[in-house]
Parts: sequence; structure tokens; C-alpha cells
Amino acid sequence: MTATTISAPRVSPPAPSWRARLVPLVPLGLIAWLALLLADHPAISRYGISALTLAMCAGMVAANTLPREWIAPLSPGMQVARHHLLRLGVALYGLRLTFGSIAALGLAGIVAPLLMLVATLLVGTWIGSTVFGLSRRDAILVSTGSAVCGAAAAIAMSQVVRTDDKQTAVAVATVVLFGTVGMLLYPYLYELATQHWHWAVSERMFGIYTGSTLHEVAQVIAAGKMISDPTADAAVVSKMVRVLALGPLLLVMAFWPGASWNARKGEAAGGTMRGILKSVPWFAVGFVAVMAVNSGGFVPQGWKPSLVALDNWLLACAMLAIGLQTRIGELLRAGRKPLALAGVLFVFLMVGGAALCAAMA
Repeated sequence: MTATTISAPRVSPPAPSWRARLVPLVPLGLIAWLALLLADHPAISRYGISALTLAMCAGMVAANTLPREWIAPLSPGMQVARHHLLRLGVALYGLRLTFGSIAALGLAGIVAPLLMLVATLLVGTWIGSTVFGLSRRDAILVSTGSAVCGAAAAIAMSQVVRTDDKQTAVAVATVVLFGTVGMLLYPYLYELATQHWHWAVSERMFGIYTGSTLHEVAQVIAAGKMISDPTADAAVVSKMVRVLALGPLLLVMAFWPGASWNARKGEAAGGTMRGILKSVPWFAVGFVAVMAVNSGGFVPQGWKPSLVALDNWLLACAMLAIGLQTRIGELLRAGRKPLALAGVLFVFLMVGGAALCAAMA
């Protein structure tokens, strides 16, 4: 009779308590507050550098110069800032907008982001699988991050097409890298187009262009604010169109006929649907709800300055956390083929988005 060895079940480490998460958030909050103060200083504000960009760049400098053991204790607070504070900040951004401001964007504010989403997903999947030799799942994963809303979309899609953690991490790295480049590049593109080439590009249309083509929500807000508040407002509305399209896109992909991950196959349907519901960007729904409250005039005017200041601080905390988790060396080692695909899509978004917005102007 042979003995049967029963291995003990693997127990996941307990999640940090909320106290352990909130205490490291204190120094992050202080640095974000300092970024807000510096951004208002005349020596910095004259260059159009927003507090969000300052916070992001400060985090990136620290992440790529300081020893990791110095930053590691802040990790629980960084997770709270990157996920919870960012989502709350995006939802509260609706206080700056009304449904009238959406109507002012016109048809371009809705059509441009949706067309770019579909085109980027189709082009990326085709180029990734035929030119770069990636699997269909990997090509879809990278393309989704570029087409919809960055890392969050890539992670959500990974639950539908069932990729492993390494594939997901690579896809996330690509959108973080090129989204960061775009965040810093877009304000200079606007200056180049309007002041050197003398193109008739309005702040409103450049905001639509930014929201239709840049990767992460936080990057869209930061890039828009480096130009002007009206640009940032138009960019956020345009970006929210893409974000709200994530839910329907996940459903379409889950039930795509003939796909190996098709949710109708066997017992996988229930798990996939649960994953989709978890991945729905509820913060975008919150953004619409807050905007509806603001449109109805239910927010007292005396409250708005304080709420907007709070929102700026929340977003600055999130940008700082994103910067602290961005290590250039790790991003460049993510994988040549996915990085190449993300680079092609970055150029496609910039050029194709510019052509589309110019045609709709």
C-alpha cells in the first residue's frame, strides 16, 4: 500500500488592514499637497505645469533613483491612492461639468473616441497576430489597453480572454510606458500645432483629441490641465465615452462566436460574467451621477471650491502613486513584441486621432 501525500492548501497572505494602508498614505498626501502649492507658484505656473504632472514626475524620479527598500513601506498607501483615490477623484471631476458642457462638445466628442476605440482594437489585433506573431489573446490584451483606458482595461480584458499574470503584466507595462510618454508629449504637440505651425486647433478640439487617444484617465487629466482647464474638461468627457464603452466591449468579447474563451462554453460562463461585473468601471458611472447632480444645481456654490480642491488633491495623490510604481527598466524589459505593438498603436492613435478630429472639426 503506497502512502498518499496530501499537500497543505496554499494560504494567501492576509490583506493589509485599513490602518496599515492609510498610515503610509499620510506622506503621499503631504507630497501631493506640496505639488499643489508648487504648481500655483508663478515660477512654475507660467510654464503650464500642473500639480498632477509634478506629482507624477516626482514619483517617477523617486522610483528610478531611490533604493527600493526606501519606497517599499509606502506600498499599501500607494495601492489605496492608485485605485481608490483615483476612482473617487475621477468621479468628483463631474463637479466641474454639466450635461450642457457635453452638448457643447458636439457629435465629435462622442463619435471620435468610439471610432478610435474600435479602430485601435481591430488594427492592433491584426498587426499583433500577423506582423509581430503574437497570439490572438496577447494582441487583444495590448490593443485593449491602448484602445480603451489603459491598465484597467487590460486587466479587465485579461479576465475575459483568460491570460496569465505575466501576459497581463506585460500588457499593463506597455500602456503605462506609452501613456506616460503621451502625457508629457501632448501639451508640446498643442504648442507646436498652434504657435509654430499656426494650425487653427481649438482647445476644445484638442481636448477631444486627447481624450480619444491617450491611454489612462489620470494621464488625460494631467495632459489636458497642462494646456488649459477647458481642454482638460473636454478631454475628460471624451475619455469617459471610451471608459463607459468598456463594459459592452467585455460582453462582446466574452460571447464572441468561435472564440476559445467563449463564455457560453461549459461552466466558464458564470465565472466570466462575474469577472465582467467586477471589471465594470463603476467610477465612470459615478462620474456621470456627480455630473447629473451638478447639472441639476444641487451642489451649493459655496461648496464647490473646497470640493474641487479636494478633487485636485485626490488626483495628485493618485498620480504620485502611479509615478512611484513606474520603473523605466522594468517597463523596457516587458517584452519586445508587445512593446513594439504598443508603440505602433501609440503612433496610430496620435496620427489617426489627429486626422479624424481634423475631419470632424
